[in-house]
Amino acid sequence: MQKVFSQRFLQNIWRILPNADPDSDLWVVELRDTTLKKVSFCVIDTAQMTQLWHHSPDEADWWSSLTAFSQNSIFLHNYRYPDIPEPTDLLAFSATDGHFRWALPGHLMVRQLDSRHIEVATKSGEQFIHKECNVETAATASLKENYGPQMEKVILQEPVRYRKDSVYFQKLASFIREITNGHEAVTIDYLEKRPYIMFSYYIYDRDKSVQYLLIVTDQRQLVLHEQLSEEREGMGRSTMMLKASTLVYLKNNNEFSSLTLS
Repeated sequence: MQKVFSQRFLQNIWRILPNADPDSDLWVVELRDTTLKKVSFCVIDTAQMTQLWHHSPDEADWWSSLTAFSQNSIFLHNYRYPDIPEPTDLLAFSATDGHFRWALPGHLMVRQLDSRHIEVATKSGEQFIHKECNVETAATASLKENYGPQMEKVILQEPVRYRKDSVYFQKLASFIREITNGHEAVTIDYLEKRPYIMFSYYIYDRDKSVQYLLIVTDQRQLVLHEQLSEEREGMGRSTMMLKASTLVYLKNNNEFSSLTLS
C-alpha cells in the first residue's frame, strides 16, 4: 500500500464526490470559507497525484451545493430562497476546467440516464414533472422508455458507524485497544476490503475528542496509524470512503488524502 496524494486547503472541506465512472480517478471537492462566506470547488486526480483546478465560480453562491459528478460534468443545486431548505435550480460546470456550462432554473437533478442525458424534475403545484436533459446543451424533453447503454454505477463504500450501544462496539473497541496499545475508542467508523480493515475512531483527550485512522490486515499487521484531527468538540461526520482500491480520507477538515490498497 502507498500514499497516493495529499492536498491541504485554506478553506474547510464541506463535501467530496467521486466521478460516477468506475474507471475514473477524479474527485470533486466542495470547499467553504466561513469567514468570507465563499464557496469554491476543485477536482483532484488521485492516480496522477495532482489537483487539476480550483475555482470559485461567479454563478455559485454560499447557498450552492455539490450534488453530482458524472462523466465530464459537475452539477450543483442552487437555493434561491435561503430560508427554505429546498433546491430551486440546477447548474452544470465542466469537470475539465471548472468553467460554467449552463443553468436550468426551476429544475433539480434526479439521476444519470446515460452518457449524454440526466433526469431532472420541475415542480408543478404539489407534483414533480420529470424530464430528460442533455448534459451538453441543457435542452429538456419528455422522458423516453429506453436510453443508450446504462452507466455502470460506481461502487462507493462508506463506513458503518458504531457507538457504545451498538452490538459489535465492544469487540471492535477491544481490537483497537490491543493494536494501538491502549486507545479507548468512544466512536468507531468501520470499513473493510480484504485483506484490509479500516477504522476511523475517536478517543477522549482532556475532555476533547481526537480522531485517528487505523488500517490493519486481517493477519493483524499494522499498515497505518495516523491522527486525523486535533482536539475538537464533539464527533465529526464520516471522514473516509472507498472507491475500488482507493481510500480517500480527510484530516482536520481541510486536507484531502488518498491511499491505494494494493
